[in-house]
Amino acid sequence: MEFNFEEEDGAFHLRIKLENMDVEVISWGTPDDVAALLVRLPVRATTKFRAKAGEFLHRLNFGSKRKFWEMDYNDGEIRLVGYTDTISGPLTEELFREILHFMVKAADTVFPYLTSVLSAGMKPDFAADQADAALQDAWNKTEETEEE
Repeated sequence: MEFNFEEEDGAFHLRIKLENMDVEVISWGTPDDVAALLVRLPVRATTKFRAKAGEFLHRLNFGSKRKFWEMDYNDGEIRLVGYTDTISGPLTEELFREILHFMVKAADTVFPYLTSVLSAGMKPDFAADQADAALQDAWNKTEETEEE
């Protein structure tokens, strides 16, 4: 697959249509430091639902060595962020594709549960448990496909 990024202010922007949503992917970084990849979700938490969305995202991050899900409490923007160390090795095309694949798969899988929290259809703790289970199922299916 060919990626057609557009450069803007030192970062590269790409729009991707996923199964459940359209996302914007932004990537930036410097050699011998850190490269970042950000998936910006197409929804924002309203002021009324920011605390619930924050709890949901915190539960998704729980147990992670790094925080991957984040929300801007000023405007409710929700995003998934990944970082890779470019000091010990370069960001190769293969590594970039692996990180991007992980992130868009995670965003696409979690999105229905996030929107359920944002519409008061699910409580944050229940939605996070369901999202975790859906992610595990998605990763297991990916591993099964790779083994075949």
